[in-house]
Order: sequence, then C-alpha cells, then structure tokens
Amino acid sequence: MARKKTSRKRAFSFDAIPPRRFRGSAGTPDQIYASLRQAGFSDTADEVRVEPRDGRTLARLPGDRLAWFAETPQGASVLKAERRVLRLIQARCAFRAPRVLFVAGDGSFDVRAAVPGWCEPWALFERAKTDAALATRLGSQLGEILVEQHTRITAADAAAWLPRRPLFPEPSAWIRERIPRVTAERRLAGDIDALLDRYDELAVSDADRVLVHGDVGLHNIAVDPESFTVLGIFDYEGAAWADRHHDFQYLLFDVGCDDMLDAALAVYEPATGKRLSRERVALYNAVCAASFLAFRDGVPPDQLWCGRTLAQDLAWTRAAIARCGIASDR
Repeated sequence: MARKKTSRKRAFSFDAIPPRRFRGSAGTPDQIYASLRQAGFSDTADEVRVEPRDGRTLARLPGDRLAWFAETPQGASVLKAERRVLRLIQARCAFRAPRVLFVAGDGSFDVRAAVPGWCEPWALFERAKTDAALATRLGSQLGEILVEQHTRITAADAAAWLPRRPLFPEPSAWIRERIPRVTAERRLAGDIDALLDRYDELAVSDADRVLVHGDVGLHNIAVDPESFTVLGIFDYEGAAWADRHHDFQYLLFDVGCDDMLDAALAVYEPATGKRLSRERVALYNAVCAASFLAFRDGVPPDQLWCGRTLAQDLAWTRAAIARCGIASDR
C-alpha cells in the first residue's frame, strides 16, 4: 500500500498566478487564526491543528473543515489547480470529495469541507489483506468512483491545464540515481533498470488519458468505521490528465492479493467499455515501489518511512518486479 510522501516531490507548474509575496502567514496557529478571523471564520487558535506540507500548510479546523495556506508560489499553484479539480468533481460527480467553502481574494489560502469518516489506512490495509470480502467491497466502490471521475470530466474541461503525468512515481533518472545509495543489491538494481526501461518505452494513447487522481488507495479514502463503506476520496494535489491505469496502481497489494483490483475492474470495465491492461497496472505498481525505495535515500534502514522499513520496501519492490516477469541478467 502506498503512503503519503512528505517532501522532495517532483516539481511541476500549472497556469500562472499573479506574482505575490508569500509572508509565511500560516506559520503558527495564532497567525492562521488571525487570517481565518479576517475571512469571517470564528475558530479559536487552540482549535487549530497545523501540519506543514510541501509549499503549503494544512490547518485542521473543527467541524470537518480544512484550511490550506500557500507558503510558496508553487504551493499556491497546487492549491489553485486542486480547487479547479474539486469544483469539476462537485459539479459532475455524485461521490464525495472535499468541497471548497472559501478562497482568499489573493488565492493564498482556502477553506474546504473535508470528507467525513474514518481514515486509518494501515489498520484497514491489515484487515483487507486477510478479508477477501472486504477487499472486494472496497474495490467495487472505488471502481464506481473511478467510473464517474474518468467519464464525467472531459478533455475539454481539464486537459489544457493539468500536467500530462502524475506527481508520482518520480522520473526514472531520479530513481536510478538514488537506488545505489539505498541498497547494494546489484541484481535488484539491474531489475529496476529493466523495469524503468519498460516504463519509459510505454506510449500512452489519448484514448487512455482521463482525469486521474494519481494516488488512489486506502490512505486517501474515508470509510464508515462500522460498515467500511467508502464515503469519499480526497487529496487531489497530484491530479493529472494522464493514463487511466495510474488510478489502479495501488489496488494491487504488495502481498500478492488481487481481490481489490479484480473487483474494481469488474465494475469499471463494463461501465466504461474500456478493457484495462493488468500488465500495465502491475508495471505502474512496480515503478511506484521502486520510487518509494529510492525515496529512502538518506533514511536509516529501520526507520519507518512512508509507513515502511527498508526491509518492507525491498520486499514490495521485489514482489512487484516479479509480478511483471522481469529478471535481469545484470
């Protein structure tokens, strides 16, 4: 299962925004409180929980609300593009995603209604690994969400201003540079080279390009804590006009369980009339595994990083590469 990364994400840009001076106004709960109060929100400073993100600051407010503050021009671009995506989803789709409630006049921050529900991805992951019925139910519900997202928003809506590749996995050169500093296993490095060669040679047709979330998985959904019904999906910061297969890449568990992917495709393929390539989904899953492994550069082996130790990242990468049928002779 994927886990949200906290830094060193690939840089990208959206449509230009008017230049402004970012003063770091989201630095403390008191400063956030002052900005929110000026915007008409009455939350007190002790009710605000602050989390730094890449070029942004997230403030969690009472009542399932989120305030996002831009700290850099790139962070403002991310917020602006994500707001456009969320408004398209709200207008066209029935599933729940964060809803934009307020945008500051200069675009430096916004307030959104979060998707309510339970989000404990590792607990849900451990349960779904051994409960095929639960994995199937989750997969079916995610398949329904992706049917709407991929069919109700068109190229005319978003293709001109969204990036043409997801935020993750990282570029192949970035991965190749870091793998030798993470592991001395030459055979694995050779397998990763072969994997990345196959990935870089892949051509994506316009017919397969849709609005992709790019990070669909248990870490970005909210569920009912009792029934485990999917209540909605969030975190569209990495949305792209890209290959639809990317939205299925984390539905393959790194323990070899395909129940969630099978269920999602059983809903998705007849509803869209599109036959997806399981081989391509597996390829994307393996490249993401290699990218997470490379992301460990400089991190101690036993330290949890994106939810896993080095041994766990190595196990996922090996299993994912084997699923692709890659075995290098290097």
